[in-house]
Amino acid sequence: MGEYAFYSFNDEALLKLGITLLPIPIRREMEQQVFGEEKVRVDLIIDELYLFLNENPELRDLYDSTMETLTWMAGMNAGMEGDAEASARYLEMGLDTSPDSLLLRSNYALALQLQGQGEDALEQYEVVLADPEGQENPMVRLLAARLYAEQEEYLEAYELLDEMARGVPTSDAFWNFLAEMRKLAGVEEEEAAAAAGSRKAFCTSCGNELVEGMKFCKGCGKPVAKVQESQISCPDCGETLSPGTRFCRSCGKQMAAEAAGLRACTSCGKELVEGMKFCRGCGKPV
Repeated sequence: MGEYAFYSFNDEALLKLGITLLPIPIRREMEQQVFGEEKVRVDLIIDELYLFLNENPELRDLYDSTMETLTWMAGMNAGMEGDAEASARYLEMGLDTSPDSLLLRSNYALALQLQGQGEDALEQYEVVLADPEGQENPMVRLLAARLYAEQEEYLEAYELLDEMARGVPTSDAFWNFLAEMRKLAGVEEEEAAAAAGSRKAFCTSCGNELVEGMKFCKGCGKPVAKVQESQISCPDCGETLSPGTRFCRSCGKQMAAEAAGLRACTSCGKELVEGMKFCRGCGKPV
């Protein structure tokens, strides 16, 4: 075992986050390389710590948090510099010491994905998603869904995205991806077949269920013909929607203000809000 000197590693950004690191062991012959340049070489510090822990495995648990922080920092720095291979190497070193770290594993998966190692990356994402805390990470869900789609596992991709949709993401790219996976997974056909013989209609005034042949709503007495006329349809898939609906619940299509039954500018179609004197889209007087 080499002769080590222990150095404190104080980073202002880490201190602001309340993160403190244990003294880092550096071999005497490596001190000049680690500290001799304008900035401290975090990558070499990790190499030194990794070597030290291999020689002293009984201290692994003690340095667990320190190793996790340092490898995450080095991995992120390498990733921002466009070196996904180096990023993956440091994150993998951190996982060797802290295998339960979701932070390291999710970033390691991304580094593998950037190198085109889709299957290996997906294995790492699946480990993260198996943990309740990992399931709440929308970025991990989205990245994993992309990999499932590349492997033509469309149902798996759709299920990941469908759960995210409950948070009502507003990105058109998300809704288009969800709609594409829904179609490729065959979910549209299954639901259409199930709904063909059991589709129900509801009064848009009071919400009471309407029975075929009924002329007046039993809940509020409103004529059924007028209720049906007030309903709108998605221009893409034809799904029947309630007035004011912003996104189609079937295909994810974003509804234009006029199509959604909302007051819209006659010039540009931008939604108009009560009391507005000029259109926010084109400036035309309302």
